[in-house]
Amino acid sequence: MLRRIFILTVGTGILILIALSCLVLPNKAQAIPAFARKYDVNCTACHMAPPVLNTFGQRFLENGYQLPGTEDGGFTGKKKLGDVTLDDVGKYLAFRLVGNAVRNWSFQQQNPAGADAGVVENKTEFTFPENFVLFAGGTVAKNVGFMVELGHDVVAGETDVERGFVSFNNLGAHNLAHVRIGKFDPSAFYSVVTIRQQLNDIGESTSSGCTPYASCSLNRVGLGPGAFATKFYGLYDRSGSAISPFASTLYNSGGEMGIDVHGRPFGDSFLYQVGVLNGANENFGDTNKGKDVYAMLRYDYAKSDYFAVNFSGFIYQGNSNVQVQSHQDVNWNRYGISTRATYKMVDLYAAYSIDRINKVPTGVIGNFDATATGETIGMDTYVTNSTLLSLRYDNIDAGGMMDQRTSASFIGAKPNSTSAPTLPSLPAMTLTCGKPMEARPPRGIFETPFPPASISCSKEAPYASPSPC
Repeated sequence: MLRRIFILTVGTGILILIALSCLVLPNKAQAIPAFARKYDVNCTACHMAPPVLNTFGQRFLENGYQLPGTEDGGFTGKKKLGDVTLDDVGKYLAFRLVGNAVRNWSFQQQNPAGADAGVVENKTEFTFPENFVLFAGGTVAKNVGFMVELGHDVVAGETDVERGFVSFNNLGAHNLAHVRIGKFDPSAFYSVVTIRQQLNDIGESTSSGCTPYASCSLNRVGLGPGAFATKFYGLYDRSGSAISPFASTLYNSGGEMGIDVHGRPFGDSFLYQVGVLNGANENFGDTNKGKDVYAMLRYDYAKSDYFAVNFSGFIYQGNSNVQVQSHQDVNWNRYGISTRATYKMVDLYAAYSIDRINKVPTGVIGNFDATATGETIGMDTYVTNSTLLSLRYDNIDAGGMMDQRTSASFIGAKPNSTSAPTLPSLPAMTLTCGKPMEARPPRGIFETPFPPASISCSKEAPYASPSPC
């Protein structure tokens, strides 16, 4: 008990010292706000602090990258194709570089190979840069918008379309129906959006040599929003690859193939969204030919520039969208609620979700918990005119294979040198840290969990917002 208190005290002290040191780092951001250039506005017209959108930015996104209340596709003042210059290309293109200069963590692995007896392994990596992303987005005609994000993962050596879709807007009447087709983020209009987090995810560390339909040993847990996570141990895609318990999935995935419709036909306070997807973790194709469906309803209680509150709820129904260790298909469903409240320079948010596996197959019955829950509570606030402080608590009550699962709670902090919304916004050097507060056997299953990471940090290089402004 005393040892745990000592470790927690020392870890918290280190976290505070590192956070304070980040406050004096110079501002070196190179954000590329394509939409701001196109419409001749500041990035803070749409963002409280990039990438989080304010009310105006949310309506701009809903309207297919057209200014709220308009349907001209932003064509006012546009040049004809023959008059386009290189300067105009910047109104459609943006670039983001993401890199962790240093990652450091420790985990309680006693007597690692080649070490003296009693030694606990520490690990440090120099990794910058890790990811390049090229954006192309805007409108091609009246009520026709598009967005393409092409990302290259330096570590994995892979290039992929992270998101790419076309939107057809204001079908039937203004704000009646907007349609997105392609690979998009389903939670784009949810109160807490997966890809618009101030605290960037830190992936878990697994042992090498993982085989299909077999569990991988975790050296270090991942840090991400608990409400969006998989939450289950022992789930696999149709190729047999294990799905990370900490990865954002289903409705809260950063990108899935499908079609969805959203609009505000009942006035300005209610937003609806319905969609059909190929399925969880499907890329370009649909291996099981089944479809996942979802519906979301959001209520905007207040929508002013200085005070905004909204509430959301969704239902996601899977159709043979994942497999268990016995190679059998199951239906993976999720139900969630969330809220967000913004007052001047303070942004508060919370999300809660319940995941459920319907009809556990006989091959794993008796050793598989079919229910898992997750919650996320966070705050972003300007503590000075140039310093944004982000705090977030996450909890995962894990389900899945009882001989593998381990529930955990995390707390993360991130100071960010940026300008307040009254000034030009320039994201700069940041530090992301997460401290697992507790790792425990869930729901009365007495087992020995893998040792939790004591601290996980990544110092991030300057980057543009997850959308071109």
